[in-house]
Amino acid sequence: MNALSDLESKAATGVAVTRAEAERVVGCPDLVSVGVLGAMARKAKHGARVTFGRVAIVDNGVAPASRGESGEVRVTGTPGSSEQAIGWTRLAAAFAGDVVLTGFSLADLAAVAGHDHVVLAGLAKALRAAGLRGVADVPVDRLGDDLEEAVRAVIHGGLFVHRATVSQAPFSARIDLIERVVRLQRETGVLRAFAPLPRIDPADAPSTGYDDVKTIVIARLMATSIPHIQVDWALYGPKLAQVAIEYGADDIDAVSPVDIEQMGVRRSPKADIERQIRAAFAEPSERNGRYELVA
Repeated sequence: MNALSDLESKAATGVAVTRAEAERVVGCPDLVSVGVLGAMARKAKHGARVTFGRVAIVDNGVAPASRGESGEVRVTGTPGSSEQAIGWTRLAAAFAGDVVLTGFSLADLAAVAGHDHVVLAGLAKALRAAGLRGVADVPVDRLGDDLEEAVRAVIHGGLFVHRATVSQAPFSARIDLIERVVRLQRETGVLRAFAPLPRIDPADAPSTGYDDVKTIVIARLMATSIPHIQVDWALYGPKLAQVAIEYGADDIDAVSPVDIEQMGVRRSPKADIERQIRAAFAEPSERNGRYELVA
């Protein structure tokens, strides 16, 4: 028995914990017990499988030399206008070929559209015509009370919205943001993944490794309606990604699609991510930008 053993039945059966229960997990000093809950919840939803996606980045309209063996091409950067966003998309679509093309932050697209949902839907339609298929991320901390309406607007324009993210948030705000993502999924049902770790660490309140693994666990325990809890390989590296699997993460994003020949086949990005996943006692499976498994 431990301080969290009464929550194990919920974790093992995929039943969402309450906010009060999540706060107990956050306050628990026993990381082993916390990790048990995350691992149980991951296995209840996915068994031993952990997915990963190889992503080629087109940053600020500049494509890399090769898209490699990517399952997704992603447009990044903050466009200054609708015309620039459409131009970057056309360039990226030519580079992507038949690979799924995603791009942009919904917060940035909403800003370009003047936070007018009708204009935002029209922009999404134009981006779709230029070759975009989905919005790359929905940063829930950067979008206001019209979060759900902004998501509906781009869907109306023909783009899919599969991933919620957090741009910047102190540890004290993370349960609030997780609840917001759960509400978004309840209202729209469109999310396939949630990356709960902030992409920018607040300078005045940097998180610790303890904070990060607890965030993964409570995201998995609270957001049971979202299939995948995700960690960014390029942003957080193999060590945290591997530990995150033990604490409930089941998807690794942004693995490089391009092999470095000098490193040899055994050190290729694909071989490396598969080795790291297996070291966490899980089985790797590659997916594409639509979160479909790649044969």
